[in-house]
Amino acid sequence: MEINIIKKMLLAGSKNILENKQTLNDMNVFPIPDGDTGTNMDKTMSGIVKVLMEIGDRDLTPADFDELYKSALMNSQGNSGVILSQWLKGFLRALRDETELDPGNLDAAFISGTQSAYSAVADPVEGTFLTVCREAQEEAEDLFDEDTTVKDFMKNVVEGASMSLKHTPEKLAILKEYDVLDSGGMGFLCLVTGMLSALEEDFSYDFSEFESLKPSFANGTASGSDGEEFGYCTELIVKIDEDKLASFNADTVRIDMNSFGNSLVLVQDGRDLKIHIHTLKPEDILAYYHRFGEFQKLKIENMTLQHHENFLTAMQDCAIVAVADGDGIENLYKSLGVKGIVRGGQSDNVSVQSLLNACKAASAKHIILLPNNKNIIMTAEKVRELCTESVIHIVPTKSMAEGYCALSLIDSSANCDVIEKTMLESLEGVHTGFVSVADKSGTYNGVEVKAGDHIGVIDDDIIVCSANDPVTALVELTKHIPGIKDVESVTAFASTDVLVTHVQGNITAIKNSCPDAEISAAYGGQGIYDLVVLYQ
Repeated sequence: MEINIIKKMLLAGSKNILENKQTLNDMNVFPIPDGDTGTNMDKTMSGIVKVLMEIGDRDLTPADFDELYKSALMNSQGNSGVILSQWLKGFLRALRDETELDPGNLDAAFISGTQSAYSAVADPVEGTFLTVCREAQEEAEDLFDEDTTVKDFMKNVVEGASMSLKHTPEKLAILKEYDVLDSGGMGFLCLVTGMLSALEEDFSYDFSEFESLKPSFANGTASGSDGEEFGYCTELIVKIDEDKLASFNADTVRIDMNSFGNSLVLVQDGRDLKIHIHTLKPEDILAYYHRFGEFQKLKIENMTLQHHENFLTAMQDCAIVAVADGDGIENLYKSLGVKGIVRGGQSDNVSVQSLLNACKAASAKHIILLPNNKNIIMTAEKVRELCTESVIHIVPTKSMAEGYCALSLIDSSANCDVIEKTMLESLEGVHTGFVSVADKSGTYNGVEVKAGDHIGVIDDDIIVCSANDPVTALVELTKHIPGIKDVESVTAFASTDVLVTHVQGNITAIKNSCPDAEISAAYGGQGIYDLVVLYQ
């Protein structure tokens, strides 16, 4: 089977994740509408589809496999999206130099994908995507014999993934407690089920369901529209051979040049032809024009190198980049010295690309990155690997409130190491509380919850439930904060649905739990949570 079948398999897997995106999002343990596994995995696969759009009907090349992974990574967001991108990394790289797809190299690709996914997670947890992709491959390999076809192998992968998914609650206590299956594992099952469907004889595909995706790659090479690539300024003068002059058509050449680069200037004066173009592959330009005649003059300048040199010259020593969920949080961060803001947060995880762009735009030798969400920390780690212009320092803040805490005590005139140390120390012993409306009923952490009630959460554990309003839930939640009597300050950030004055009007009730604490409230404008509260 030709290796080009991989194009159909990846597209079919992408479509199946897209079609099941909401189901994956709804497979959420918490009774808060913040499930985003489907969205994150779909974003990752959208990077695959963008490159497939550019490849079209032509045959795959090894470089295409590299670009498929790069696009998946740059579009990935959230833990589930980043882990999927790393599975794709191993899977694609195992196949990049193959010309045929057979059960043997397909098995090797699944093994490589599993190893890559596991290596991306510092503390792998079983009962998740990792377990499902590993056990699916192991099941298919156990059934492997000399008569196994590619289609047989994929059927066994799907069956193995399905069996593994059903057993995820036995491996992860929280899934068993809430009687749900792992959403990441379900996402992997959607991927491989789609890949299997592409092997049916009547399978056909088009990109109609992905019309909103605009290609960001051309001819297997990054186009540079996102500012990542600057390429080479290529200028040449060609003396057209007399025997080729009559057939030379400048308009046709201009059309051809659209696939080679941009900023084209082409002037013909008799046999003399002058060309200026920005391209990532000047060697292709030279080969194209050399067939018309001899070069009279050549000049190729590396604009990427020039940009980086100018960039480094103008860079400040240290800048802070932070993720912010809401207008109030964004404005507060800026007032505390944050140079780069990326909008996103709970259920709106930012992509590797958007975070990387913000770090580059900050133009500093050292960047302190505040992810402000536990699901964005892994994304930040990928940015640290990819960013070559700056040294990235990650302060692993898990909430917008922790981001505020990290920023509030720093001396902006200090060097990067001092600022980072101050931030990390400021986070010791702090707790973040959340108040939100439950979107489903059940018993969570021993607390009876009804859909529509306001629940209070401390560090991912549901502590209280109130049928009244978010501020009542906040008052009850505060009573359960570890070491609440010694808390020195309580800062509540309100969403657009909660009045700051309502919080301020209940300061006395909050103070009953922490009489020596300074209580304050501010507008955050965040989504999902009515209140995000910092206890320090």
